[in-house]
Amino acid sequence: MNLITVSPGQIQDTMARLSYFEGWEKDQLARLAVGAKQISLAKKDLLVTKGDRIQAMYVVISGQIRLFIPLSNGAERVISLVEKGESFGEPCLIQSEHCPYNAAAGKDAHVLAIDAMVYRRELHHSTFLAERTLGLISQRLLHTLRDIEICAQPSSLQRVAHYLLHLQPAGESVTREIRLPALKRDIAAKLGLSQETFSRMLAFMAQQGFIQFTGSLVQVDDWARLRGLASAGCPMEVSDKN
Repeated sequence: MNLITVSPGQIQDTMARLSYFEGWEKDQLARLAVGAKQISLAKKDLLVTKGDRIQAMYVVISGQIRLFIPLSNGAERVISLVEKGESFGEPCLIQSEHCPYNAAAGKDAHVLAIDAMVYRRELHHSTFLAERTLGLISQRLLHTLRDIEICAQPSSLQRVAHYLLHLQPAGESVTREIRLPALKRDIAAKLGLSQETFSRMLAFMAQQGFIQFTGSLVQVDDWARLRGLASAGCPMEVSDKN
């Protein structure tokens, strides 16, 4: 992990290009740029450790940051994969809580770190920022509840089927290819599965004619049939031990 030396003006220019800051006033960006830092991380570099008192709100400039909880058996439970233009850390700053997860680079990444005191001050004075932050946190809560619902499914096969259904574009019911948004390892960790189990469930679904897949591309020929699998499972299901 390396700190990159850039001026507040350069940081402000970077903010203006990120989707997170769409609609913000220039004077807001200028104030947030004061004390902000740009950090470079190589893949697997740790940015935040579970239990830390984080001193910044983070926005991903490029690459990907994995938020995960380390488990006692050495495995990980992935909470979120934060992509370009997305943020994390706001709830910890607002509530002055210790960070409940590790944050590490899923691939080489550049991250913007906005000073906690500056962020809190802007949040206190800006209705726009408060509403935007509330919307983001609410959206993340809904995504977390969705992930909990998926992980509560009684079988690994149903978890994978539910996950694929959530990748279906809104209103789309015809034959369509979808691309897995992350590495199979990370998707499996979000579902509470091993990578081997996740791959085995995909292979079984392909053998049974529910999907076709090549690499990260998955083709679902019949969404209704996939929904039936998600809700009822399959009597021919292979062993789904994690």
